[in-house]
Amino acid sequence: MSHQWLAIQSFQQSQNLLDAINTLSIHLKLKLAGIPDQERVEASNKARETLSSFLGKLQDVIHKTEQVKATPIVGVDSRLKQLAKSFIAAKDNRRRFHSPLFTKNICHVTQLLSSTQEKDEKELVESLAELRVLIQDHIHTDASRILGEV
Repeated sequence: MSHQWLAIQSFQQSQNLLDAINTLSIHLKLKLAGIPDQERVEASNKARETLSSFLGKLQDVIHKTEQVKATPIVGVDSRLKQLAKSFIAAKDNRRRFHSPLFTKNICHVTQLLSSTQEKDEKELVESLAELRVLIQDHIHTDASRILGEV
């Protein structure tokens, strides 16, 4: 598969993730502010599923990446591996990334996705904001690859 195609595919997947992050973040922020948001309940539940699935895949790739370091990982596209490497590097950047997603672990945030406790929802909003930053950086790289080859 060409590098351009991988970048296009990664770009689309990242856009879908941003959509899920934004949908859930808006719903949670309205809920935390005491504003009913019944219109977005179904969409936010779908967003939770999307994010849970993605975080599970990311956790698996991070684990494999930390084990094998520079060796290629069979069955994992290079863009997802690069996102995993970016996540690992972000965990060391406490000035920029300090949400539970980076200070605890992905499993913790996956658990937050199913919680309805206010404290957990606040942690989830913070984690989603920083995941958005990481994904947006990733999208920037994909867009540069796509447009650089046009």
